[in-house]
Amino acid sequence: MFERVPTGDIGLIARGLLILLAIVMIGVGVAEHQLGTLTQRPEQERFFYLGRNQEHVYSAYAFGYGLNLGKIYPLGSISIEEASVRLAIADYTVTFPTKIGLDGSRLWYWVDIWRRQFIAEAFAAKTTATAYWNQARPYAEAILQNVRVQIQHANEELNEYLREIR
Repeated sequence: MFERVPTGDIGLIARGLLILLAIVMIGVGVAEHQLGTLTQRPEQERFFYLGRNQEHVYSAYAFGYGLNLGKIYPLGSISIEEASVRLAIADYTVTFPTKIGLDGSRLWYWVDIWRRQFIAEAFAAKTTATAYWNQARPYAEAILQNVRVQIQHANEELNEYLREIR
């Protein structure tokens, strides 16, 4: 009794329904234009319309039928300012920024102070390290001289040992 429609026919049926819908929309638009011409009212061909007027009443109009939605009880308000969107509900207000600005002056101030302290500490550390090096230099030179002498002595003994082996 009921058989499944082949896939190719589904596309054909959908295309036909879209063409029928387009013809109906064009027909309603032409009829509304003719009615506007007969009644000599201002041009307002709207066979499909969504909008809002100054009293915040939303209107929807499609194929000759209209629907208006307005506010009955004021729940809140939305206001758009230059750099924010403000949402007010009852006694509460929430502000959402639309422009974000960064002020880095405090950050740069503290980075500059840190840099100056770092440079001052680095110079102080260099001066202290130089003073310690000047104190330790004679001991380090004496140790190095002693190591040189020991290496030279070990080198001479090794050469003497190698001469005896040959």
